[in-house]
Amino acid sequence: MNDWFDWNGTRCTTKGIHVLEQPTYTLPAERSTFTAVPGRSGSLTTLEGDEVYDDIVLTATCIIDCESRIPTLSAWLKGGGNVTFANRPGGFYKARIVNQIAFEKILRGNPHRKFAVNFRCQPFWYQSNVPDITITQSTSTVTNPGTVASEPIITVYGSGDITLAVGTTIVELTEVNGSITIDSEILECYKGVTGCNAQMSGDFPVLVSGSNAISWIGSVSRVVIQPNWRFL
Repeated sequence: MNDWFDWNGTRCTTKGIHVLEQPTYTLPAERSTFTAVPGRSGSLTTLEGDEVYDDIVLTATCIIDCESRIPTLSAWLKGGGNVTFANRPGGFYKARIVNQIAFEKILRGNPHRKFAVNFRCQPFWYQSNVPDITITQSTSTVTNPGTVASEPIITVYGSGDITLAVGTTIVELTEVNGSITIDSEILECYKGVTGCNAQMSGDFPVLVSGSNAISWIGSVSRVVIQPNWRFL
C-alpha cells in the first residue's frame, strides 16, 4: 500500500499516521536569471552553473486516528533528515520539514485528524543501499546510472605523492600515509577525524552520468568510492 512515508528511518505508520495523498513527482527548476536586453526580443538566460537546481517542496497529506498522538508527532515531524515516499521507494530525498502543521478535524465527533507535511527537499533523489565500488587497477571505468552527476566520497589507499584522475578532473595528493578521503559532498579532504585539505590540490571530482575513467600515478593499492548516485 502507498499509505506511508519514512522519515529518518521511521515509517509513519508505526506512529499511527497514514498517507492519504502522496507528493506529486516534481522536477526541480534550473537556477537561472532572465535579463531583458534592449533592442532584442525575449530575454537572455544565464544559468548559475551546470546542474544547479532550486529546492522542491513535496507535500504528504496524512491522517491520524487519535488526537492524543499529536504531541508525539509534533516532536517527531521537525528538523532535517532523509525522507522516502511510498510512491518512489528505493531511495530518498534530503529534506527539512518547514511548515506549520494544522491538525484538522474531519467530522464532528470523529477522532480522526487530517494534516499536511511539507518537506522542503534538495532537488535530487538519492538511490539507497548502493554498495561501495572498489578499484584495484588504474585506468578503470565507473558508470554512473543517475541522471545527474554524483558527488562521491573517494578513499585512496596508498602512500607518498599520488595523482588521481577522475574523468577530466586531476587531483594531486601529497604525503599520503595509509589512506586519504576526498569528500566531494562536503568539499573536504580528511583521514578519519583529521583534516587533510593542505594535502590536496585540484577540484573535488564528480562522477558524470555515464562512463567515468579512473586512473592514478603513484603507490596506490586500491581506491574505494561511495558513489552517491542521484536522479532528478
